[in-house]
Amino acid sequence: MIRQKNLERLKPLFIGGMFIVFFIYFGTFKKYHILFLEQKQLFQYNLNHFSDLISLPGGLSAYIGSFFTQFFVSSWLGALIFTITAFTVFILTKYIYKIHKIDNIILTSVPVWLLAILLNNESFAFSQAIGFLFALSFFALYISIDTRELRYFLYFTGWPILYVVASRYSLPVIFLCILHEVLYRKETNVLTITALYIATGVLTIYVLIEYIFYIPSDKIFAYPFLPDLQSLSRYAMLLLLAWYPLLLLISYPLKRKNVFNYKFLPWNTGNIVAGTLVFTLMAVIGFRYSYNKRIELMKRIDHYAQKADWKKVLKASDRYPDYNTLVIYYTNLALYKTGQLSDRMFRYPQIGAEGLSLSPDRNVNSFYGGDVYYHLAYTNEAYRWAFESMVQDGLNPRSLKRLAITSIINGDNKIAGKFLHQLQQTLFYREWANHYTEVLADSSLAKTDPLISHNRDLLVHTDFFKIANNLNLIDLLNNHPDNKMAYEYFMASLLLEKNLEGFVRFVQRMRDYGYTKIPVHFEEALLFYNSYRNINFVPEGFSFSPQTISKFNDYSSIYLKNINNPPAAAKELQKKYGGTYWFYLQFV
Repeated sequence: MIRQKNLERLKPLFIGGMFIVFFIYFGTFKKYHILFLEQKQLFQYNLNHFSDLISLPGGLSAYIGSFFTQFFVSSWLGALIFTITAFTVFILTKYIYKIHKIDNIILTSVPVWLLAILLNNESFAFSQAIGFLFALSFFALYISIDTRELRYFLYFTGWPILYVVASRYSLPVIFLCILHEVLYRKETNVLTITALYIATGVLTIYVLIEYIFYIPSDKIFAYPFLPDLQSLSRYAMLLLLAWYPLLLLISYPLKRKNVFNYKFLPWNTGNIVAGTLVFTLMAVIGFRYSYNKRIELMKRIDHYAQKADWKKVLKASDRYPDYNTLVIYYTNLALYKTGQLSDRMFRYPQIGAEGLSLSPDRNVNSFYGGDVYYHLAYTNEAYRWAFESMVQDGLNPRSLKRLAITSIINGDNKIAGKFLHQLQQTLFYREWANHYTEVLADSSLAKTDPLISHNRDLLVHTDFFKIANNLNLIDLLNNHPDNKMAYEYFMASLLLEKNLEGFVRFVQRMRDYGYTKIPVHFEEALLFYNSYRNINFVPEGFSFSPQTISKFNDYSSIYLKNINNPPAAAKELQKKYGGTYWFYLQFV
């Protein structure tokens, strides 16, 4: 007996350890995922924001979820909110099981595990976790009432409210309440209660969408019944919705045979060891199939790009294992910002000129794709991408800040004021918005502001058509021949397209942009061009470095040695010269 009591004292430590691991996992491994979730939405302290969100079923969950998501500006605070949510699910589940004579820590932890898998996925908004909590709380309240009439009253008056509050998460509650009445309360009017409970659900949804919300059938739920989840996350969502009804159904016949009762799997040494192994297996499966290192690295790169910490962008890019358009896009931008684009571009994966910008064909790209236009001083196009992102994703701080800044650059102060007003209604962007409101009031402040002054100096002053999937670099250079980024990106695009004739025509303008020596990749391209054309072209005022000439001679000798065996040549050259323009030109 003493040993059993001592073991029981370990239970809080065991549970506490589980949630400490939960907290550390999200605070470290999912740090940039949490920060990204905050950037995809905006919580505003005004009635309009509240009324907009509650205009659909599930709106209150969306509002509360949005409120908490604003604190994801700190990844550790976000991890704490995730952990408190998961712990609340654990406590409610434990209470529901206790009422139904089930006491098993593994079964109690399964919903927490499923929730952790879902929280790993950016398509699972935190608002949905709030909706699930509302549904679970309603059922816990329902089963806590012993008086039959009070339970019926709570269901018939409370379930319609639950649908408005929690949307789709209210549906499993119908079946949970029916199962509770049929299996555990053993009411005599089983058929009547079942029919009335289901009719309440159907009638509530019909009346609300037809006469209250006036919404189309595809908007019955604030979120799709199965959101855009992939692989394990989709199955986790299905199992989470079905878990409680299934467990009640399975446990009832076992309980009647005294197989599944309150003392099932008591807290003893053997079961502690078995439970630990099961928990470990659950953690390994969840980590293996729901944690995506590549996606987290992408979010890390995006985060540092927004912070203009270009060295950290490159450091993260060095760790990315293969080709990814967004990673290449930000890597090239970071290379330019650190003055290395023309010297080190081909040390990183490249996919042609498409790697300098993002295609507008994919909706997700609008959230990221405007950055390069802003840095190129292609202000109107940066504005357009930010606006389209806001239309597709809703209000978000990144788009609003870009819209405000580009409007100030263009001198559209009234429009800028509207965007700044939106940000002034927030907790964490109010100070930023107030600063730029002062800039609107005092135009002299704009001259020294780094986000404004550079782009104003390079404002486009002639009209030209935007070419799809193109940065319009020639048009930008025609407007401002002093736009160095436009020149470097144009030269990079020529190299990436393997257009050496065009490259040679424009390389002679290097002196206009303050170059004191020929960049490494420019040297590599010119040496190859000279060898191919059998000429000796060198831009006026420049010379090739002896090191690059020596490397080219070595490269050529290796290539000629294996000229009849291209795969062997590629294999040998990649080891020594995989980061050169020569290798890209011939083998990529």
